[in-house]
Amino acid sequence: MRQFHVLLLLLFSSSLLHAQPVRIGVSETILSLPLFVAQSEGLFAKRGVDVTLVKCVGGNRCMKNMLAGQTDLATATELPVVFNSFERADFAILTSFVSTSNDVKVLARKKANVSQAQELRNKKLGYIKGTASQYVLDLVLVYSGVDPSTVTPIAITPETALQALAKAEVDALCIWEPFASKIQKELVSEVNLVPAPRLYTETFNLIATKPVIKTRPRDLELILLALKDSTEFINQNPDKAKTLLAQRFDIPMAIVNSIFNDYRFKLSLNRSLPRTMEGQARWAMREGHVDSALTQPNYNSYVYPRLLKKADPGAVSLP
Repeated sequence: MRQFHVLLLLLFSSSLLHAQPVRIGVSETILSLPLFVAQSEGLFAKRGVDVTLVKCVGGNRCMKNMLAGQTDLATATELPVVFNSFERADFAILTSFVSTSNDVKVLARKKANVSQAQELRNKKLGYIKGTASQYVLDLVLVYSGVDPSTVTPIAITPETALQALAKAEVDALCIWEPFASKIQKELVSEVNLVPAPRLYTETFNLIATKPVIKTRPRDLELILLALKDSTEFINQNPDKAKTLLAQRFDIPMAIVNSIFNDYRFKLSLNRSLPRTMEGQARWAMREGHVDSALTQPNYNSYVYPRLLKKADPGAVSLP
């Protein structure tokens, strides 16, 4: 009888565990629009999964929170995945849900006399460490013929970017939307957008720890189905999606209209994703952002396509 009661207790405890909401760390960025839409339109509930969205500023922080156990999943570009991959292997990308080549932008103070990328030489440049901001800035410098050793890199945060430019703590900086547009809105004639080639197509990804993948596969599959519904909603109802963005980030609709088509909302896991991360890992090692003596990880093991194959088979081109 005692063994029977213990078994009941274990089953009850297990059911309580799985009844808990799935906590997703959601970066406060336009790239997270499918999560915002899924929440506002009740798409998670329609699929029968309880989700709590936990705000974080930047995918690197979302990843940090997830790996610390504060959330079950995270949203981030590939860069936080790459940087963390040199230290641990207990997480994987479940799906990409948006791609863009024009989310991260370079802004400069007009008084710094920077109107083109070649003029970034010998300037103080702000970047957000461990993110696409750092990667894109390096790409822009090298492509424009500017030796990175000739600039002064200054690590900033998204929250301090506006102040850094306004107070001339940096001459220019590299940052993603909606921070780029909000800085331009706030500083108006004091800053200008530096034209830069579109050298990098970033993806924004849903990432889970492997223990969560093991213990809650059905919940994760339902979340992927809800995100599929959400991306379809965005593509079929762009005006409603734009209104949500404008309201959430306090951006004028004119700005939303000007940047909205830079984003392609669609679930995917393509062969190019691990190859992109391999290139970023080589960059990180070559530039000394991680120890060059470390072994480069196999990024195929950081992608978990099984659940997406169930939720949206046509979105997967990985084995």
